[in-house]
Amino acid sequence: MPRQLPLAIKDFTGRAEHIATLDALLPAEDEGIGTGAVVISAVDGTAGIGKTTLAVWWAHRVQGRFPDGTLHANLRGYGAGDPARPGEVLEGFLRVLGLRAEQIPMGVEAQAGMFRSLLAGRRMLIVLDNANHADQVRPLLPGTPGCVVVVTSRESLTGLVVTEAATRLTLDLLSEVEAVELVTSILGPVRAAAEPDAIRELVRYCARLPLALRIAAGQATNPRVTVGDVVGELSDERLRLDTLSQDADERAAVRAVFDWSYRRLPAEPARVFRRLGLHPGEEFSVEAAAAVAELDLPGARRVLAALAAAHMIEPAAGHRRYRFHDLLRAYAADRAEHDDAPAERERARTALLTWYAHHAKTALGILFPAHRDWDPALRLATHARPEIELRGCEETWAWTDLEVDNLVAATRAADQHDEMPLTLLLVTTTAMILHRRGRWDDLFDLYSRALAAARRSGDRRAGLETLINLGETFQLLGQWQDADGVLQTALNMARELKDPWREATALLQLGNGCTAQRQYTQARNYLLAALPLTPGAQHGRIEAQTEVVLSRVFFGLGDYQEALRHARRCLALSRQAGDHEGQVHSLCGMAKIHHRLGEHQRAIEQCEQALGVASLQFFPTLVADTLDTLGIVLQATGDTARAIDCWREALRIYDDCNPEAGKYVRERIHALEDESSMPPEE
Repeated sequence: MPRQLPLAIKDFTGRAEHIATLDALLPAEDEGIGTGAVVISAVDGTAGIGKTTLAVWWAHRVQGRFPDGTLHANLRGYGAGDPARPGEVLEGFLRVLGLRAEQIPMGVEAQAGMFRSLLAGRRMLIVLDNANHADQVRPLLPGTPGCVVVVTSRESLTGLVVTEAATRLTLDLLSEVEAVELVTSILGPVRAAAEPDAIRELVRYCARLPLALRIAAGQATNPRVTVGDVVGELSDERLRLDTLSQDADERAAVRAVFDWSYRRLPAEPARVFRRLGLHPGEEFSVEAAAAVAELDLPGARRVLAALAAAHMIEPAAGHRRYRFHDLLRAYAADRAEHDDAPAERERARTALLTWYAHHAKTALGILFPAHRDWDPALRLATHARPEIELRGCEETWAWTDLEVDNLVAATRAADQHDEMPLTLLLVTTTAMILHRRGRWDDLFDLYSRALAAARRSGDRRAGLETLINLGETFQLLGQWQDADGVLQTALNMARELKDPWREATALLQLGNGCTAQRQYTQARNYLLAALPLTPGAQHGRIEAQTEVVLSRVFFGLGDYQEALRHARRCLALSRQAGDHEGQVHSLCGMAKIHHRLGEHQRAIEQCEQALGVASLQFFPTLVADTLDTLGIVLQATGDTARAIDCWREALRIYDDCNPEAGKYVRERIHALEDESSMPPEE
């Protein structure tokens, strides 16, 4: 009775769902040999994901259910040497099953027939490891029930699923918990307990890939090496693959294991794989892949499907999108560095960054039309192949939802590769999206890069625009001293450059900061100085913004009629500029004024108007602010129930995008609820 399984790994961890799936394929213990069908499971997944480990461990666990033995063959689909030929494997199996050399027929077809005959009526478990194609497996399959076959491959083996009714089982990366358990089992509980934070970092750098985790944890088993030491080596992305590929045994080196898959690719998928290594983000669309690979869309779809079937990339959630896991992305970039000519590589990278910049510029023109020709960086001519047609605000905003992380990554890549005009254009367009999402760390990083790029190029106007934007961002975070210093520098630079529109913008932001700090007299001076300089700036938007901040100043000073006049002027200018944000600010401001004047019904109408203009998708904070104002007005009219409804909706939005602002709304809700729960006075 043959038991050919190789050694099972002792520290197998996780994969509970996959084990349960394999267990479910087993025939019942009391099931007759002649009933049912041949059960085939195709276990697929990327290199180093643990397919062989799972298959062998599970086979050891259940082989007692197969009284006639266990067969195993490494088909060498990926690895050193040539793939195993079906005839070579069949000859070995037939010998194990008792045939002498002279009894083994000639030719694969005859050998396969003999193999099926010998297995008829037997219950055997067959593990076919590391297959490269369904055709390599088919001659090795039994023909009658009673046997279970487990096939592992880096290919999807769709042919086996379609024609042999195989059950596909695709392995993904370990979960973080499973990955930590694996490292702990290798290190031992005492050593693992001493460096829990370092273990989590090791798991992150190894991208939860089992092979990488075993290599890295194995290095840390040396008593002279800590987990922290290994993490230090892994932290440099440029050296990470080298750190995980130091072992002389190719089967225990990440780079070598990836090499085996890469070398199996035909020329065109291999070229596209390298090009995708130039993509700066973790996830990419078919269109972005086509841009960097210089393919049309049908060609890009075909090649990406082939790469996904080979588990070199994987489909991502969402329509026509793919991703790498981190180590394969680093490997693809490494292959591009070594296998492509520098000029070809740089041309492809520039084409991809330009593709992102072009669509980001188009998105800005749709979402923020007043800004469409404001910043000098927007004058850079761009093109995109293939071009996505963005239609309307909702579709465009949905595109930015998908691509915002890639836009940030593309901006950083443009800066790192000294693509000065593209860096400035990408900062200008991406910053508008980040600002609306409150991603302040990314926003500061991009503005810092833009400022450095402008200074390197000697472009003072680009530097001036960035300083004004930085000042506004400091104000949004309440860092008033930093904001004031940056904006004063911008004001002086605008005057030196004789740029009245930027001078007005700097004065506007200085006035806005003083207003927020209730320094109304100083704010009024700044804003009245700005107003004569604003006509025409951003198609009227800067003048509208100056008017609305002046309205807040006069409201703070108690001059409600003057505050109302400036708010109305802002509304008219904002409508002219197509600026929905300005319209909401002015309507909400007028509602507060009418509320203060006791004209509550007009205040309610203006809040409702503002909610009709504001989009929760684009301006969630503005919607929440307006709901808060509406709740305050409704409370004053005695409509407590509706006021609480407005505040609860505002709180839900604040909790998503600005938790700090939500605390005041929560206090109002609690105060009203406490008041309503008090017993009436006698």
